Amino acid sequence: MGKTDSSYDPNKVGNGVALRVSKSSFIQYNKCPRQYWWSKIALPDLQIPASDEAIRGTAIHQVMEDALRDISDDTKLTLSVSADSPVWRGTAWDNLFDSHAIAQDVELDDGVDSLKEILASIIEDWGELEILELEDKHEIPYTVEWTYEGGKGQTDCILVGMIDGVFRMPNGEIVVVELKTGNANNGKLSRTRKELCFYRKLLMLKGYDAPTQFLTIFPDADDPNFLTQLMNKKNTTVYMGESKGLAVLEPVKTRSINAMENTLSNSVLGIMSDEWPIKWNEYFCTQWCEFHLSCNEEMLGV
Repeated sequence: MGKTDSSYDPNKVGNGVALRVSKSSFIQYNKCPRQYWWSKIALPDLQIPASDEAIRGTAIHQVMEDALRDISDDTKLTLSVSADSPVWRGTAWDNLFDSHAIAQDVELDDGVDSLKEILASIIEDWGELEILELEDKHEIPYTVEWTYEGGKGQTDCILVGMIDGVFRMPNGEIVVVELKTGNANNGKLSRTRKELCFYRKLLMLKGYDAPTQFLTIFPDADDPNFLTQLMNKKNTTVYMGESKGLAVLEPVKTRSINAMENTLSNSVLGIMSDEWPIKWNEYFCTQWCEFHLSCNEEMLGV
């Protein structure tokens, strides 16, 4: 089964073509099956202009990737920098990030400042930062099993994901990393855990030892209540920027893994069953879905 022998459209699956399942696609189906249908089946070639928020987020992701790759003279991963290295201290570290921020046209963005402060704090706490992957794309064949009232079934899939980062701590634990720009709250962190569990699955299918920690970086976080809640959680380490932003390091929990597996299984079952119900939310649909007018007309019977 080749990488190209896959499709998001269930009507094209079969005869050597697998269902393509990305992190965003199965979460999108779980959030709203009808949105999945519009974007992946009805109008798959529709090019929707990126929002300013999305453009900024992509730029800051690129700054992190490029800056971390530059911490070593080696042009290939694994990269490593120790807390004793002058690379990340003071002017050298600032210049490294600033040069890439200028290249991405975000040199005046305070999210870049908090990002580099958070990463410096992590390096100092760990004593060393070993980077196994940065923005690597994975496409891995996998059979998803699902259950329904009549019994059980399975679907051959290609699981797809591009992981922001994979770090290894000095004690050998593998950490899956996700950078999230924009607002930060418990709901967003909970949704991110599901994404990280999917990435953890990809890494294990690729042959990695099971990642045991998740690191979620919120360079724009500025809610003191959210920070306080995180700092009061057991087995959780919080790294902060000087004026805003935080990162949360937490152990992988069985509950999160099971939740992701259930969502993945149910989403694949729904897609293969051609089930496209509308999950209407007055705020999220009207603010974040390009197809909400069509759904609204359908619900009104227009």
